[in-house]
Amino acid sequence: MNVQPGLDPFLSLEAPLPRPRRRDGLRLTILAAALLGIGFVGLRYFYPHAVEGEILRPAMLDVELQGPGTLSALTEASVGSRIQARIEELAVDRNDVVGKGEILARLAFDDLSGELDAAEASANAAERGVAAAQAERDHAVATLEKARATHERQVALLAKGVASEAGLDDALAARRQAEADFARAGRAIEQAEAERDAAKARIAIARVQLDDSVLRAPISGVVVSRTHHVGEVLAPGSELLHLVDPESLVLTARLDESAISAVLPGQEAEITFTRAENSIPGHVLRLGREVDPETREFEIDIALDALPVNWALGQRAMARIIIERRGPVLTVPTSFLVWRDGRPGVWVASSGRAQWREVTLGAVGAKRVEIRRGLDAGQEILRPDDLYPFMRVRLAGTDP
Repeated sequence: MNVQPGLDPFLSLEAPLPRPRRRDGLRLTILAAALLGIGFVGLRYFYPHAVEGEILRPAMLDVELQGPGTLSALTEASVGSRIQARIEELAVDRNDVVGKGEILARLAFDDLSGELDAAEASANAAERGVAAAQAERDHAVATLEKARATHERQVALLAKGVASEAGLDDALAARRQAEADFARAGRAIEQAEAERDAAKARIAIARVQLDDSVLRAPISGVVVSRTHHVGEVLAPGSELLHLVDPESLVLTARLDESAISAVLPGQEAEITFTRAENSIPGHVLRLGREVDPETREFEIDIALDALPVNWALGQRAMARIIIERRGPVLTVPTSFLVWRDGRPGVWVASSGRAQWREVTLGAVGAKRVEIRRGLDAGQEILRPDDLYPFMRVRLAGTDP
């Protein structure tokens, strides 16, 4: 080999460069993809995944009906005035608890006291007039008796020839005058008594108006609303305060008419108010006897065994009524149901693999539903979270 002097033979420009090994890289890529695929398949179908679920066992099922409702009261009262008057004093406000007969407000009647005094004065005068008329009648009675006696004596004397015709005529005239005076005294008494009764009636009216100026609670309860303030004029018939007896609060719920034969007074119920965390127990108090022609729903009143901390009339809630306790039967949580083409089913663990099983449903409870066909006691049912057919599964909390 000829090499020019001074040049390193290992740095000769004529030496060939190494080529990249493309076939080896492709093989490595294919091998890595194959390993990933095997790992994915193994993870998907051979590695057991812990899944939430339960072992199916017979148990009691509370069959329930559900319906929306609003809070109302069976005992409530509106407090207002029967005549127009200005509000002088308000003794209560919203949320105050009051007892029956307690003073709630006072109204101002500027001329009421004067009317009552005038009526009482008229009554006193009329009473004196009655007494004077009665005295006049007593005098007329005495005069009439004397005139009758004189007349009868003149008649007897004239028959004996002792008295004259003129004396008899005078006695008769005196008797007739006494009778007229007696009749006039009677009419005077009637007029005086009528004036007295009219004065008493005016007193009664004035006292009623005076009573109306003091508004009292017609029932014991809570003030739920107040619509006017001190100094405002209250019109006749307008409401000032609204009272509700908390003991009479009920939830008026609506149910489809198809359930009317299944609901009975006394059945247990649970009431859950909107956004409330806990439910309140209750029982069916009574059923309505009308069905809404548009919604085909009827109403029921549910008595509350306890009141929520805060409540308001018209507050919305959901009522659940227990109409039957059935069992022991096979049930699954309603959240475990998976529908396919309109058919219900449940995921089960069969030989360690996830499978969807079609089922036939029965009665429905609050959180569980009866399974009539499709499953057997002892099977493992799974919560349907990211499950797929033939997935290797095991119940969470069990040994792998």
